[in-house]
Amino acid sequence: MSTYKFVAKDLMTEKVVCVHPETPIHTLIKILIKNHINGAPVVDKDGKLVGVVSKTDIVEYDEKTSKKRGLSNKKSFYSDTNGKQKKAFDKISKAKGFGKTVVKDIMTSHVVTARADDTIDRLAKIMYDKKIHRIIIQDKGQVVGVVSTLDILHAVSTMGYGSSAFVTEEAILDLQERLEAAEKSIQSLRDVLSKIHGEE
Repeated sequence: MSTYKFVAKDLMTEKVVCVHPETPIHTLIKILIKNHINGAPVVDKDGKLVGVVSKTDIVEYDEKTSKKRGLSNKKSFYSDTNGKQKKAFDKISKAKGFGKTVVKDIMTSHVVTARADDTIDRLAKIMYDKKIHRIIIQDKGQVVGVVSTLDILHAVSTMGYGSSAFVTEEAILDLQERLEAAEKSIQSLRDVLSKIHGEE
């Protein structure tokens, strides 16, 4: 199978843990810890995606002013692949009381999504252009999965761009270059195929 035939539904993690806007922060913390995840999509009662929330949002939340600090939290759900805030999160989740604060008070409404039938090169382009490491997959308005850079790296490695044995933190750190190379290779293949079809 050629890489351009891979689509999101072939790569995505289907069992996505979602939370609701009214979920208390102390409950959110328990959910993240229990499921060993750094963040989760936020959906309303109808299952519609309304935002994302991450450990970074919890760490940066200022309960006194009911605002989030920092400039990076807009992409925290999408970019934090290795728990960069792990130590701070562990400390704050044990020491800080969030009172009546709920997910909608700290979540990021900015969402980056793709469709279940989007190709791997489109996913790679979105991640590369937006400099993110995970993307939410939707189908008919519902969250059906999540694709990470690690998922794409696994797929790309099987297509000759590297060995799956090297799917490590080091591989993830330079994944932007790998994705760019893969995207260029796929585009070159498409250009060749277009010329061939044009000559027929």
